[in-house]
Amino acid sequence: MNVAVNTAVFLKDLQAGVPQIDCLRRLQQLALPIPAVEVRGEFFDPQQQASELAQIAQLCQQADWELYYSVPEALFTSEGVAASLSENLQLAQKYQIRSLKYSFGNLPDLTPATIADLRALLTQSGVQVTIENQPNAHGTLRQMQQDLAWVRQHQLPLGYTFDAGNWYWVAEHPEVSFGQLQDQVTVFHLKDIKHQDTVLLDQGCTDWRNLVNQLPETVPVFLEYAVDQGQLADQIKLVNAALSR
Repeated sequence: MNVAVNTAVFLKDLQAGVPQIDCLRRLQQLALPIPAVEVRGEFFDPQQQASELAQIAQLCQQADWELYYSVPEALFTSEGVAASLSENLQLAQKYQIRSLKYSFGNLPDLTPATIADLRALLTQSGVQVTIENQPNAHGTLRQMQQDLAWVRQHQLPLGYTFDAGNWYWVAEHPEVSFGQLQDQVTVFHLKDIKHQDTVLLDQGCTDWRNLVNQLPETVPVFLEYAVDQGQLADQIKLVNAALSR
């Protein structure tokens, strides 16, 4: 099992307008065993998104990477299911995107017919959709337990992306939360935090090795924090060493 990479590792470049395809080409040049990459919807130019995703899909095929996509939206709003879901599922099917990640949003009040339609849409798409704990009031342990219980109650095929860093912004501990939610985790976002600031691994407060070593090998682990380009290979190797248990 090797660590995967979210394009957040290139955050400074992305904020400066560098396309994600260019960042991923640099990642490929590291020639490290990376099983998957996750791109971020907020950093696509809407006018160039289709052409860039086509290039990314081609690169992933060449590099033997699975492709994940982080959607910067909540899956559920006060009006119901996010309007973007159908379109994003079609996008995923077109560009061989294995998984879409949303935040959960508001615990919805949906009719049985709407829930049935959502269940069918998710099942028929063949695309994994996950929800993630957020660094806000929607992302407390108690709220995530309620949200995930609601998902199970309605038999919705939604996965759960456990973000190890976001807990610090809601005054929770990732180790405690992981102990309560471990059996529901389908994707793991790895980062280390110190004083509510993302830092390199082993420079923060997170017992990250203990967390990732409790995951089954079927759960992908993604680096998801800004890393200077000269340190990225070492951070990848550090996690891979921990995962080679």
